Amino acid sequence: MVQPSAVTSAPSLLPGFQCHPCHFLAENQFFGVGESTVGLIAVGVQQPPAQAIAFSSTDGTRWVPVPGFDGGTGTTAIAVGSSGPRTVIVGLDHSGATAWVSDGGSWTQAPRQTDLLVPYAAGAMTSVTAFGSGFVAGGYRDDPLHATASAAVWRSTDGITWRADDGSATFGGGRIWGIAARAGTIVAVGTSGDPVYGPAAAWRWTQAGGWQRGRIGPDAAGAMRAVVTTPVGFVAVGLNGHDDGALAWTSPDGLSWTAAPDQPAFQYYGLPLRMQSVVAGPTGLVAGGWRSDAGKGSAVTWTSADGVTWRGPTWETSFSGAQITGLTLSGGTVVAVGRIGYPDWNQAAAWVSPAP
Repeated sequence: MVQPSAVTSAPSLLPGFQCHPCHFLAENQFFGVGESTVGLIAVGVQQPPAQAIAFSSTDGTRWVPVPGFDGGTGTTAIAVGSSGPRTVIVGLDHSGATAWVSDGGSWTQAPRQTDLLVPYAAGAMTSVTAFGSGFVAGGYRDDPLHATASAAVWRSTDGITWRADDGSATFGGGRIWGIAARAGTIVAVGTSGDPVYGPAAAWRWTQAGGWQRGRIGPDAAGAMRAVVTTPVGFVAVGLNGHDDGALAWTSPDGLSWTAAPDQPAFQYYGLPLRMQSVVAGPTGLVAGGWRSDAGKGSAVTWTSADGVTWRGPTWETSFSGAQITGLTLSGGTVVAVGRIGYPDWNQAAAWVSPAP
């Protein structure tokens, strides 16, 4: 993968100092990326103060701010999805979960509404996908006052009005980090317990069965960070329960999950190695993430034909000091987004590579 010209040729920002001379005042990073009818859209946050950002590109190499998108102070954009001409960006603001929608022109933020409000702003939409004639988003609704947490799912036909699914008994203690859908099935993956280290959790919705908790074997150690559909089912990726290696899971139906066997691609000298995003190409899968190394960590990628056996982690010079948090497929190109410069100077970054 190579860095696009928007990254390599962009002028440096004027320096400002915060905490110590290595911390710049102006920071930004991407969390997700997707296709729309007007091209690629990458979303994230710039700070301080926090404000959602959205950039567009026709080829993944040159990026410009999305015209008319204004997240407002205190917002973060985390994921993006499209259905026909309509594109929805989801994330959080001061009142809890939020979303922005466009039909290819101006952008409108969803108004405050009961199902999006989360007390103490302890909630967010972290993932979104097209489903039926609208959208379904996954995330979480925590209650820090009572020390409780819960995964959450919202649905919308237009990206403006959202309805939270009733799944309190099934979602209790969880967080959703990735969501995917096909035909009449929705699959969400994430964590149950610690929001970073797990254990892993998965949920499936069908019209006949409603929301059901997934079964993960041989045990549920680890954390699922992203999920994608495949011709034979679903593949989720993440990290193991000790945060010293990557991990992947496969499922034929979104309900029964099997962890891939440990393998060299999941290890990097016993250091933290995390799969954080995944996309399906014409002949296989690409996962992106991060490894700990002698510097500040680096972005890495993996490839797989079936989600069980993986090759990687692959490192390239342009990955130094970076992290991949989002992937999408655009034509014959894999587009990755994330950040570079962590933890001292986060700057949004993008990479492109031929699809497998």
